[in-house]
Amino acid sequence: MSDIGTLRLPDGVEIYVCLDHQGEVCDYCELDCVEVNNEARARASQAQAAPRLQDGDPLNPSQLRVGTEVRMPNCSGWKPPTPLDGQIFGVMVDFRGETCYVIRLQDKTLINYPVKWAHEEWLVKLDGIYIAASKIANSFKVLVRRPDQTTPDEKNLS
Repeated sequence: MSDIGTLRLPDGVEIYVCLDHQGEVCDYCELDCVEVNNEARARASQAQAAPRLQDGDPLNPSQLRVGTEVRMPNCSGWKPPTPLDGQIFGVMVDFRGETCYVIRLQDKTLINYPVKWAHEEWLVKLDGIYIAASKIANSFKVLVRRPDQTTPDEKNLS
């Protein structure tokens, strides 16, 4: 087996390659670093996904706004249940081409989660209560507002 080296890409991501042949996948050395390198690319994309956005900024019309508090319920059966709580930080396209929310968890780590799945599985905090995102999908545009925005008509939330 060949030695493993690192290669810095033009976008700053550092990936693992076969030191002798400089490939992520090396048939000669039977080395495959694609999955771990894709994780490195995803982390770099997360870090660059939304630093220029502020709380309340819209992403796309059918997506939650930056700063929206979200929770993924813990359905594992663990006692006590520990849900994942965080805030929408931005949006990105992962290495599979899937549009994902970048979610900043309470411990400040960033995770990406497909938008479609988040709308089906996650809860959104609205007026201090967590509500299934799927139940308010048509109202995403009013969930979080910047302080300088006027209050929209929210009667359609029920």
